[in-house]
Amino acid sequence: MWAEAAKWINKFPEAVVTVTDTDGYPASVRVSSSGYDANSGEIAVPVPAALTPVAGPASLMCHSHDEKLWKLQFIAVRGKLESRDGAWVFRSERFDPPPKLGVMSFVRNLRRSAQKYLDKRGLTRPQVNWAAIKEVQRRIKG
Repeated sequence: MWAEAAKWINKFPEAVVTVTDTDGYPASVRVSSSGYDANSGEIAVPVPAALTPVAGPASLMCHSHDEKLWKLQFIAVRGKLESRDGAWVFRSERFDPPPKLGVMSFVRNLRRSAQKYLDKRGLTRPQVNWAAIKEVQRRIKG
């Protein structure tokens, strides 16, 4: 099952595993994508001494783009961070291959995702001060 995820992950030189620390904050660790095991869906996560992760939900993400931030490619795998014999391991639980339209699908879902976030917290969509943004843009163009 994880062979397809490995195929996608290996297109990138490295991945980022995001975990939760003991204070409840997200923390990210870079790992070599070549360490992803296609059979088990696992990858070792070398955690720096300053980081204090907790076992639980985690994600693995790979992305790339050109110097102008175009040609975006990305994949994400959801899973869990587990402690094994004093070492940390990311274990995959869910992988959906990137949609054929990649970025277009991502952009299309942004509004829906944002609304779900706001609804869950009982918040309304904030108003954007477009005049202030246009003023900043005018100053930058000089």
